[in-house]
Amino acid sequence: MGKAWWMIAPFALTACTDGTRPEAPHLALQPIDYFDITRNKLYGAGCNFVPAGGGLGAVFLAMESRALIKVDGHIVAIPAATETLALPDGAHTRYAGPLYSATLTAVPGGKHKATGALAEFDGHVVITDAKGQTVFDANGDTQCKPS
Repeated sequence: MGKAWWMIAPFALTACTDGTRPEAPHLALQPIDYFDITRNKLYGAGCNFVPAGGGLGAVFLAMESRALIKVDGHIVAIPAATETLALPDGAHTRYAGPLYSATLTAVPGGKHKATGALAEFDGHVVITDAKGQTVFDANGDTQCKPS
């Protein structure tokens, strides 16, 4: 049957690799719009995040008990993690669930201003999948407000 597989396999493997790592999967977050909010009763205090250059629609909502994202037309909830720091209006810095984990932090040295009940700051959101791979990583504008 020719050469043994163990003699061919090492050469086949090196021929298939170019030394680069495969690109991590990218999570295409969709803006959570007014209809999503009313249909799913997503009311309450918390923070919303709009990625830089991403338009006006928030793609990440951080609330007291959960964070929300929209993927493939569906709202996905990520429960608040127990070991987390508090953000304004009941939001947290860390959320962790079976499908995704997420962090929302202020960008060091970024803008931060409060106008009445509204707090605004430069935020950074990182979302990882169940395997711990980063699937979303962006800076953007964060607004926190009471309900």
